[in-house]
Parts: sequence; C-alpha cells; structure tokens
Amino acid sequence: MARPLAAQASLRPYVWALLFCILVLGLSAGRLPLAGIAASAAAGAMFVFPSRLRVLGVLAGLAIGLAVIPGLSDSLGFWLLLGQVGLAAVVPPRVLGALLHLPRWTWALALAIGGAAMGAIAFGPPALFLNAAIILASLCSCYLGAGLARHLAMNDARLLAWGEDGLVAVTRDLLLGRITSGMLHDMAQPLNVISMANGNMGYIIDQLTIAEEERRNLQERVTRISAHTQNAAGILSVFRWFGRDGSDDLRDLTVRTALERAIAATRSNVRHHDVAVELQGNGLDYALPDRHGTLEMIAVAALLCSFASFISADGRKHGGKVLLAARLSPAHVVISVECTRPDGTAMPGPKMDRATLWLVEQVAREASGDFRYLAGKQAPRFVMRLGREDV
Repeated sequence: MARPLAAQASLRPYVWALLFCILVLGLSAGRLPLAGIAASAAAGAMFVFPSRLRVLGVLAGLAIGLAVIPGLSDSLGFWLLLGQVGLAAVVPPRVLGALLHLPRWTWALALAIGGAAMGAIAFGPPALFLNAAIILASLCSCYLGAGLARHLAMNDARLLAWGEDGLVAVTRDLLLGRITSGMLHDMAQPLNVISMANGNMGYIIDQLTIAEEERRNLQERVTRISAHTQNAAGILSVFRWFGRDGSDDLRDLTVRTALERAIAATRSNVRHHDVAVELQGNGLDYALPDRHGTLEMIAVAALLCSFASFISADGRKHGGKVLLAARLSPAHVVISVECTRPDGTAMPGPKMDRATLWLVEQVAREASGDFRYLAGKQAPRFVMRLGREDV
C-alpha cells in the first residue's frame, strides 16, 4: 500500500540536506564566519518546513560541537545560528506567513544589505563593524532562506495538499466545480418546463368540475410544487453567479449582498437550525462592484470552515452563532468572522486545509488585501481585508 503523502514528504532528502548543512556549516563558523551566514539561510528554510524533533536534534548536535570544538564559543555567527534554529522550533506558522507577505522590495533590500555585509566581512573591518556586518548578513540570509523555501513550497502543489486525502480531494473539488457549471445550465431548462406545466395544471384545476375540498387539495399540491421549483431556481441562480460581479444595477453590489450570497451558497452545509448567522458593522453598505465576487469567494471559504466548528468528530451537532462583522478602515474593507457558543464564548474548530488557505490568500492579495486564519481558541477565527475602491 502506498504511503500517505505527508509520510512521503517527511522522507524527502532535501530536508535532511538542510539539517546536514546547518550542522556542518554551523560547526565551521568558528574558523570561517561566512560559513555561519550560509548556515543561517538553511535555518531560515527550517521555519517553512518545521519539525520540532529534527530541530531539537540539530540543536543537540550544535550543543555537542560547542562543547568539543575549541574557539566555537567565540563565534558570533554560531550564536546567531543557534538562536535562529531555536526560533524555528517555537515560532507559529501563522506568524511566519504574515512576515513573508511583506512587500517584494524587501527581498531585494535584504539581498543588497546581506551582500554588502558579506563583502565587508571579507575585507576584515574593525571588530565593532565586523560584528555589525555579521549580524546583518546572518539576519538577511535567514530571511532570504525562508522566502526561497516558501516560494518553492508554494510551487509544489503536493506540499499544499498535505492531509489524509492528499491531492485527490483537491483535484476532485476542482473538477467538480468545472463540471457543475455545465450541469447548472442544463438543469435550468427542466425547471422551466416543470414551472410552466405546474402553472397550466393550476389553470386546469380551476376549470374542473370537482368538489371544493378535492380542488383545494390539488391547489395545495400545485402551490407546493411551485414553491419547491422556485427554491431550486434560486439555488441554481446562486451557483451560476457564484464569484461573479455582474448585476443590472451596480449599486446593488455591496459588502452586505456579497456576504448574503456567500451565506446562501453555504446554507446546505448547516445541517441543523441551532447555528445562527449574523451580519453587523458600518461597512455592510459599502459599494463593492469590482470586487463583489472576490469577497463572496473568500467569505464562502471562511464560512465552510466556520460551520464545521459546530459538528464534532463523532457527528454531534452543537448550537451557536457565526458573526460576520464588516468595518471600514482608511484603506480597506475589513470583515471578521467569529464563531461562538450559545453562552458567547469562542467556539474552537478544525483548521482550514492548506490548499484552500493558500488559494484564498492569493485571491485576497489580487484584490489588494489579505486573508488571515487565526488558529487557536480566540475570536475572531478569520479576518478578511479588501482594498477600498474609493481610495
């Protein structure tokens, strides 16, 4: 039987190569300062591929080297590396994600500063300037190493799909969405025929010579068919317009309507009536004609994960409330999503899968904003920001 994807990834040789480089170059920092700076780049990559057990093993190896290699304790680069490896074991991934979303010019700046500092080290400046150059070069090298590793990871879709089902679930959902768009078009015609036939049936019933009670029963059935047909047509409309900005009146495309459409699209995922969804905030009526579909997609991703909080692993259903609060900042529309129990305390829930999280992050960035998933038991669970169109 094939191993799960996560198990295969944990055995990939480049992770072990990074650990080997950290040990070898770090233990050489006492005689060659530039070796410690190169090791900092490998340590930065470990922030992206964290494994506390492996990191602790590297720390143990560096500690042993500190005890047996003469002069290593005098190396500033070695101590900087030791601190960076230690941070890799304790820094939460969400903090690193926010750090690596800094403007792109920071990468060029770090590259320039790091290169200048390494050049200064090569020329052997006075001790005070040498220490400053080592610190700058080490920090820039760590930052660039983390950025490069994250870029490579984002380009490897298999890393994004770590989980029990791996790429199978991601591919199935992607293809299902493409298939469904065609099916929705084909389903509209049968619904139109049913609606027309039901209307004709109501007219025929009115012309029949039958008892009033029997007529009333038939009319109730016609009314029931009409209601269900309209509900089905409404569902089709929600999915046919999902993520699109089009409307006859652009003034109708506001933050409120985008969130309402997202709620309508995810209503089927709430299997019981004990979960309430509430909208509030001074940003609900802000017009959003060009990013209406973008907000709808981001909100759907947040709601799907939020609703899963109210169903435990054994299938038990819990009551509570999902609150979407919209407010305006000087440059953004900010929407937070909170999940609470009936008593008002925060409702913890499952993590959003990495593939969906990454995709939603990219969609938000295209809209001059960001999407943050706040792990833990605090509220809110999600924060969405989109750039204001009037700024």
